[in-house]
Amino acid sequence: MPEYEVERLDNGKYQTSVPVASGFFSYIIGTKGATKKRIENDTYTQLRVPSKGQTGDIVIVGRDIKTVRQARIKVELLVEQARRKMPFTHFLSMPINSSSVQERFLEFKREVLEKFGNERGIDESLFQDPAKLHLTLCVMALADDRERRRAIDVLNSCTENVLRKHLSEENLKVQMKGVEYMNDDPNEVDVLYGQVHALSWGLSLQTIVDSLVDQFVNAGVVIRQHERVKLHVTLMNTLFRQEKEGITENRGKERESFAAKQILEEFKDYIFGEVEIKEIHLSLRHTTANNGFYSASARIPIGASCST
Repeated sequence: MPEYEVERLDNGKYQTSVPVASGFFSYIIGTKGATKKRIENDTYTQLRVPSKGQTGDIVIVGRDIKTVRQARIKVELLVEQARRKMPFTHFLSMPINSSSVQERFLEFKREVLEKFGNERGIDESLFQDPAKLHLTLCVMALADDRERRRAIDVLNSCTENVLRKHLSEENLKVQMKGVEYMNDDPNEVDVLYGQVHALSWGLSLQTIVDSLVDQFVNAGVVIRQHERVKLHVTLMNTLFRQEKEGITENRGKERESFAAKQILEEFKDYIFGEVEIKEIHLSLRHTTANNGFYSASARIPIGASCST
């Protein structure tokens, strides 16, 4: 969690302010104020929640630092639980969509459909849009403008805190080669992805992306889901099928997996190509920019251009 301040008031009590999106206020208040009252009674504090239709921090006032911190932990846990129920709004991405990679991906798509189009669950709707090929570093649910501004600030800080530290002025060149799948059964696959490797022996792509995600986790913008980022470029995803059917969130409808065993064997060493990654994006889900990639709330350059 990010650092926060507990200040001493003139009356001898202590106070802290918790930045909470207005959409989460109801989770803190609870039915007829029951949740708020329970926190106040358990910690001997007072919670001041902005009125309905207003925005602002939740202010916690108590008789000592310990009880104020206890109440803050309870509030933050409730917000985290509520956030986990939200659909993701943004994701941190590195575009892997050079023209040569897009061409090789389209060749891969044509061959899969020609050779294995009769396999269970395989059809054209599973495939990613070639202009949207990307590395996903992490996903996040940003509930209001303040949270979006915070995420943008964290991304901008990554230039100094991560990129200059690990890359200096070196460019980040990667190769996408071979395919893999997310789950345990190659005949019951939901996501098939391309594997990505840095081309420079002096660079650890894993270290760079893990450090980027750490910045967002430490700032409280992202809930950590995995210890390390799984380096992958999604090529086929059963969610794409649902989206093309007009289902943007999985509301109880079971995903239809596909049989990928033969695809994995046929394309285990398939070379999609090399890419120089030039930017990191804070991308918006379910959007398309003029260039065909996802719309971005913000972006930062990588390599030599990040020092200018």
